Amino acid sequence: MVTQTPFRPRALGELLELWHRVMPQDAPGPERFRDIVLLDPAFRPDGLVMAWRGRRLIGFGYAVAPEGAPGTAPPRGWLVALGVAPEEQRRGHGRRLLRACLGFLAGAGCSVAELGGNGERYLLPGADPVAYPSACRLLQAAGFRRAGSTRAMSCELGPALAAGPGPDSGAAVAGPRYEYRHPGDGDIPELLRAAAAISPSWRGLIRDYLAREADPGNIWIAADGDGIAGFAGADLFPGCPGRFGPMGVLPAARGGGVGSRLLRLTLGSMAERGHRRAWFLWGPEGAAGRRMYASAGFRVSREFEFFSRDLQATRERKAG
Repeated sequence: MVTQTPFRPRALGELLELWHRVMPQDAPGPERFRDIVLLDPAFRPDGLVMAWRGRRLIGFGYAVAPEGAPGTAPPRGWLVALGVAPEEQRRGHGRRLLRACLGFLAGAGCSVAELGGNGERYLLPGADPVAYPSACRLLQAAGFRRAGSTRAMSCELGPALAAGPGPDSGAAVAGPRYEYRHPGDGDIPELLRAAAAISPSWRGLIRDYLAREADPGNIWIAADGDGIAGFAGADLFPGCPGRFGPMGVLPAARGGGVGSRLLRLTLGSMAERGHRRAWFLWGPEGAAGRRMYASAGFRVSREFEFFSRDLQATRERKAG
């Protein structure tokens, strides 16, 4: 007999082991799991559904309903991950886990379910149809619709990149208008404001990194007398060595090569620290951004598809 339960803390090791079995190239380690799941302010044990055959864990599904203002319903929730042990697949467990996750989101007031994650706390930005074709089929059979795509990119970091100013040099690089340097403590409020202006979730990511590591050497900023115009970072995500980003340039400073300069300085810092490869999961949407990364040596490594589903019918059934 197979039963489902909310997250059981004592089964954490068994959960991580199963996660690695079903998603060997993408499963989070303990540090990454703690960051994207347990430390998420919106985490709820009943959103992490565990399927058991007796005392053996055979599957899991994880969904997140974001916290909203009091009295308001979160408009969308996320399906973060779904997995079933290989020997238990093709028996309907995946469908039942997915149904439980969607029921959790509908019960939390979400009107839409999307594949991905809460802010920067996503395992993957979407479904990889090459690595996980059965997941894409399961989502489509459950009423999800394709809602776009993105590309992961990576590049090799050669010795030449490490020749410029690195994290130990403390050097600032002058540009035609901006000074490129690592942020000091006094720059933190302005850096967080700039990050929030470009992507609200980046503010929390950078704040959490600086609170955890207190090392500004992994971040470059472009600044002038008016403040910070752009920034780029690397190794800011716990448990993700070599991950580039986030990087952003405020609208008024775009088109003048600020992003390209920040990109190359950050890659140089990564090479100085001994990285041989830089990577990110969510590629730029515009052609100009793709050209910038390609000129720095980035190549497409994977493609992900976004999926979305309306939960109104699910909410109406639960209410009835």
